[in-house]
Amino acid sequence: MFLFRKIYASAAVFLLAAALCSCSQQNETSVNDDSIAEFSPITEIQEGRKNIYLIVKDLDDEYWKVLSKGAAVSGNELEVNVYMSGSEDEIEIEQQVRLVDKAISLNADAIIIAPDDAVRLSDCVSSIHAQGIPVVLADTMVNCQDYDVCFMTDNMLAGREAAKTLIDDMKKNGVSENNEANVVILTGAVTVPSLNERIAGFCGYWADYAPADWKILDDVCKSDDYNDAVIDIKDIFDRHDNINGVFAANYFTAEGFADYIRDSGRKDISLVNFDFPDKISELMKDESFSVSSVLQKNYEMGYKAVEACVNLCDGEVPEPKFVDTGILIIDHETRNTPQVQDILSRY
Repeated sequence: MFLFRKIYASAAVFLLAAALCSCSQQNETSVNDDSIAEFSPITEIQEGRKNIYLIVKDLDDEYWKVLSKGAAVSGNELEVNVYMSGSEDEIEIEQQVRLVDKAISLNADAIIIAPDDAVRLSDCVSSIHAQGIPVVLADTMVNCQDYDVCFMTDNMLAGREAAKTLIDDMKKNGVSENNEANVVILTGAVTVPSLNERIAGFCGYWADYAPADWKILDDVCKSDDYNDAVIDIKDIFDRHDNINGVFAANYFTAEGFADYIRDSGRKDISLVNFDFPDKISELMKDESFSVSSVLQKNYEMGYKAVEACVNLCDGEVPEPKFVDTGILIIDHETRNTPQVQDILSRY
């Protein structure tokens, strides 16, 4: 029971840290206009059409490029103009605040936003809603009810599925239930609520179902970008020589660990990660490595978000308000199935 309480407590502390970090920044000065990226069209643009503005978390991240592809296809099919911008990375919260203001000033007919921070972006979302502009959330929830509909992964359930997969993969990789084993969690910025939810779900399932001698290390690797992740992963493996499993909760920590496991040749470590960067794809082709990926349906998030905006502009009220777009877990054996290839073709 002590182990279980400790795991749950670690998850709770992690979630609390995210909230405190967000709240402490609420009174910062907004950034200047020249520090935000201009909105760019991602659909055919024609006069007289509805104008929808999409704000993502990281313009350079492949995950958001896939989401924007879905938004672009939907926009062209439904004959609306869709413009996209976003922050430089998932911790540049003030950039998103300014982008919301910019979209409103451009007379947006509807706004889609993937919030960097559930607390600090709540006021922005409420402001959009109060002005009668339809607002749709993609990928991440906010800490208010002033939005019309949210399309995202149920990250708590996805984290539980990731833990189940890692337990199974470690057993397949030869780790005995009767032996001690250690698992490390790799994650991004603590201000990102979806990551905290994944970790809480992961820890909860682990506490319930992992063998008693399999432990999650308290030494959580928290990195704000790929370069930090590479350094932090090396440091954590220098400190611990008995790691048997890794849970990489987001895109760039998965990339960083793919580099580590390829360079070190550590085929005794099982990896479960979110999303599907190229480095993970290459690693998964080699069946001697134990790699599984949790694929989110981010293309569908973008597609359905634009569709919802059009319906809202036409006076329709979406039901339900929260839509879980689902996940798909893939590995070396399943990656070439038609269903998986259809999803991967969008990356």
